[in-house]
Amino acid sequence: MRLTETLIFILAVGAALLIGLTSMLPAGIYSSAGWHAFWAAVAVALTLGIVKGRLWRDIPAFIMHISFLCMIAGGFCTSALSRRGTLHLLPSKTADSFVTTDGKTEKLPCAVTLLAFTQEHYPGMNFPRDFRSVLTTADGDTMRISMNHIGRMDSYRLYQTSFDEHGGTILTVTHDPAGMAVSYTGFLLFAIGGALWLLRTATTRRPGRKAMAACAALAFAAMGCGEAYAVPAVDARSADSLASRQVLFNGETVSFTGFSTRLTYKLTGRDKVAGLSPEAFVASLIKYKEDWSKVPFIKIKSKPLREALAIEGKYAAVTDLYDAAGNYIPAALYKGGAGPLDKDIISLDERLALLIDLWKGELFTPLQRGSKELRPESSIKAEMLYYRINPLRIAFIIAILTVAVIAIAFMAGKKMPTFPLTATAGAAGIAAYAWLWHISGSVPLSGASDIMEFAGVCMGLLSCVAAWRKETELLVALGMAASSFLLLVAMLGMKDPVLSPVMPVLASPWLSVHVSLVMLAYAVLGFTLPAGVSALALPGQRERLTSLAVSLLGPGVFLLGLGIITGSMWANVSWGRYWAWDPKETWSLVTLMLYSIPLHRYFRMRRRPIFCCVYLILAFSSIIMTYFGVNLLPSLHAYN
Repeated sequence: MRLTETLIFILAVGAALLIGLTSMLPAGIYSSAGWHAFWAAVAVALTLGIVKGRLWRDIPAFIMHISFLCMIAGGFCTSALSRRGTLHLLPSKTADSFVTTDGKTEKLPCAVTLLAFTQEHYPGMNFPRDFRSVLTTADGDTMRISMNHIGRMDSYRLYQTSFDEHGGTILTVTHDPAGMAVSYTGFLLFAIGGALWLLRTATTRRPGRKAMAACAALAFAAMGCGEAYAVPAVDARSADSLASRQVLFNGETVSFTGFSTRLTYKLTGRDKVAGLSPEAFVASLIKYKEDWSKVPFIKIKSKPLREALAIEGKYAAVTDLYDAAGNYIPAALYKGGAGPLDKDIISLDERLALLIDLWKGELFTPLQRGSKELRPESSIKAEMLYYRINPLRIAFIIAILTVAVIAIAFMAGKKMPTFPLTATAGAAGIAAYAWLWHISGSVPLSGASDIMEFAGVCMGLLSCVAAWRKETELLVALGMAASSFLLLVAMLGMKDPVLSPVMPVLASPWLSVHVSLVMLAYAVLGFTLPAGVSALALPGQRERLTSLAVSLLGPGVFLLGLGIITGSMWANVSWGRYWAWDPKETWSLVTLMLYSIPLHRYFRMRRRPIFCCVYLILAFSSIIMTYFGVNLLPSLHAYN
């Protein structure tokens, strides 16, 4: 690189990493003069790039750069001009003002009165599914506000935030017409510019164009406990008769097989206990409470916690958790959230609470014939078969076998058709995910295990595309290895399922749109890792593989940008702000910036294959930080 080019490259990477560093600093950094000066400098740099590069001659690139300027300008407008506060209304009470975040009182466009506040619960549960406020204005209009449904008064927006114990509602009030208008203009321009750029690239004869077109099409298609115990068992025939019974669990109608399988995984981390099927295990738990309380079957993953509780092995009995006086031992170890064992204690508490609710008869509700919550028998049979066959495990086995066969052939120096193998693995992954989607009734993207499975399927499909394009066996094998790893993580996640219903804010159609775009982007950008490694390992294929890796950056960055934008719009609908510098948001921006740098023609990455491949390999660490690293930081998006 020339000296000037090197310095600009270092500054660009340094700016991105500086943004990521702020996620570990106090939140006050985002309102400081230095932070505003930094983004003003970024805006100036973008403007100079547009002028010096005469980007108006390249319409897609010009629109994309203008979109970023609009987003930065929108952020400045929001910071300088917006107002935000809280409105607390009691039943039948009228208010004409709200309290701003800095403690001041500001008038509303007109007075409002709370007619009613209600909580909608999941069927059969006390857990809220939605909060609803009905307001009337002084003009006589009626306003209904709930989670993900905004109330509007002129340019003021009211969001359902919380409630009190007196039947009152707590609303967030925002006033940000200028910031929203400018920022949303930037969002729209980004979508238009990116779509035009992808369309042009997909129709240009250059290496990797088919891969980019395929990625764009994808974007819019969118074992028993370890030890044997003498345990009480129910009659096998009785357990089998329960399998197809429908029960209400966490507000959802599921088969007893589905309920018992997930509960067995949650309590024990296994799909069988002492040779008992999940149905037989749960039925026996219910019938023989006293006997099971002395059997060590509750899995404790944390070795330090097991040592603190003086428990041998990985499993604890209920009686191990209480002293002679009946005191709950882990409670004495809990340090209010600041102790080294607190997270593990909370996890243990969750398992024990489920078990206690089961013994109290409050964990699930059997449904009777004629109940309106009953599902079709065909759907229940599909669910039972899913849990008995475990198609995710089958998809993982096929994927890992595909990796082994391709790797053995590659090391033996023998050419072999990789597309049939990867197509089989890809079809198995799609079938497993589609099956889960069918029995769930909605896109399964709300839990970490579901998200990992989706990413694994996407990575498998990208490997299939690479095999179809007759890319090197090493690249295909590495791509399938990544797919296998993600599917394995999803399988491990199934052993500790989330058994609590989703929070009201997650009950939104934005969830599937936002998460699917982001995870597909991570899969596309993540595929540059095996491409980069393959290019370094195979000098004869280096130029071709480097071109392939760079060609994936366009759709990957575009998809990630759309994912960030849809997440921002969702946040604005739910919380009244489209950006809060949450660690997840911050690092997703860092990832977007790091993978955008090689796209700039100024750096001519394709002409420096070794440097480009090393950069892309290192850039993958930002994806790791974005998805996993933020779990170590206080974040609304942490998958804990």
